Amino acid sequence: MRNIKIPAFFMSFLCVFALIAGGFGNIEASATFTPDVTLYSKSYYMVNLDIGTVVAAKNEKERCYPASITKLMTAIVAYENCADLSMPMEVTYEATNEFWGDDPNKQGAGTCGLAVGQTNLTMKDCLYGLLIKSGCEAGNVIAYNIGKGKKAERIPNFIDMMNKKAKAIGCLDTHFGNTHGLWQEDNYSTPYDIYLIGKYIYDKLPELLDITNTYEYVMPANKYNPNPYRLTNGKSIINNNSDNDYYYEFASGLKTGSMNEYITKDADGKWTVKHEGFANIISTASQNGFNYILVCCGAPYLDADGNRLNGHFKDSKALYKWAFKNLAMVNVIDDNTVVAHLKVDMGENADVVLLKSSGEFSTLLPKDLDPQVIKQKVTITAEQNDNEAVVAPIEKGQVMGTLELIMDGETLWTTNIVASQSIELSQFEYTMRMINSIFDKWWFKLCVAVLAVLIIADIVLNTIQKARIAKMEARKARKANIRGKW
Repeated sequence: MRNIKIPAFFMSFLCVFALIAGGFGNIEASATFTPDVTLYSKSYYMVNLDIGTVVAAKNEKERCYPASITKLMTAIVAYENCADLSMPMEVTYEATNEFWGDDPNKQGAGTCGLAVGQTNLTMKDCLYGLLIKSGCEAGNVIAYNIGKGKKAERIPNFIDMMNKKAKAIGCLDTHFGNTHGLWQEDNYSTPYDIYLIGKYIYDKLPELLDITNTYEYVMPANKYNPNPYRLTNGKSIINNNSDNDYYYEFASGLKTGSMNEYITKDADGKWTVKHEGFANIISTASQNGFNYILVCCGAPYLDADGNRLNGHFKDSKALYKWAFKNLAMVNVIDDNTVVAHLKVDMGENADVVLLKSSGEFSTLLPKDLDPQVIKQKVTITAEQNDNEAVVAPIEKGQVMGTLELIMDGETLWTTNIVASQSIELSQFEYTMRMINSIFDKWWFKLCVAVLAVLIIADIVLNTIQKARIAKMEARKARKANIRGKW
């Protein structure tokens, strides 16, 4: 018979472990669907921000060139390493020389109108120039002023800070080679990593998020612009112009990144190999209490006729419309739902314990989808005996296993399952079980055998002794008879 205290101790350990681990309920849910829309992007990643559910994804872990979306990481490092956005910025040739070299990918870079030598520029101006006008020189100006070391080391040191920050955020397949995103082979990311960068800004840096949503900003005058001049946001999805077919009223931020083409070197080391351009975007959208973040990458820059396609804007608008129209929040399971039952050994007036979910789970599902397609997988982790029963006592809320919700082979959610009621140990059954168990012990059986041998031996000895006594009595009687005759 096992010691009855072992199961209770074991389950207490599981409860403590579950608390330390934070429970299974914190696992990010996933309910990826295939949108019924025509898309141009080679890859995309869409997450509902309210519950952290992935609702649409394609090739999200494949590498891509982020282009100007790189500037989001530049802004993150700048913002987190600048105590005051009114910090004066020095505009030097070191920040602009890159755009005058022999690399055709860096020539003719988009700018926000900064001038070498101007002294009236602040970090705030640079961030607006970087994020709403996508000024490439603003990225290098920021890096030069934040990066440490000698003049020639400052921008490379800042880029190193960008890569360290990317790793800290969780970007496992991202590397930055510059601050602005102009094509460079070692400047790459994935839609998933871009999502992590955007989500970091969304959660932790609201001021940067506000900048990306700003339509217009006034920059200070310089030698190129004798008067203060205006910058306007280049993200067509948030620009409410009368002739803008790509405007989506529920969309906001964060950043676009595109190239009409990029050029690499041939076998002779010359810049001659041209590659087709592409367009990327990361944005958010909110409608009727639902909030999404979406990354679209790799849409062709030009259509078949050689006109600008703007497929990244079209895809973003189509995916948002699909999500808001077709997805609804469904309560799949609550904390009172019984998901399984488990046999109980030695329970007081109970031989079964009902198991329920330790938490509630709601997720986004297509409005016409039957929730029954979500399957439940129950795994019992409580210690069981040979009869697949758990031994009493059981406490209400005691962790007994896990529940996994699965749809189309994909795990949506995992949580603990717990006992729905307390079950006391039956003292009578426990006592009887203890007695019965003693009878099964080898040493008890040996004792009984030895006792039986002793009893038999005693009987035999007593019988022999009685026989001797009887013989002696018989002899005495015969002798007495002989004396009487004499």
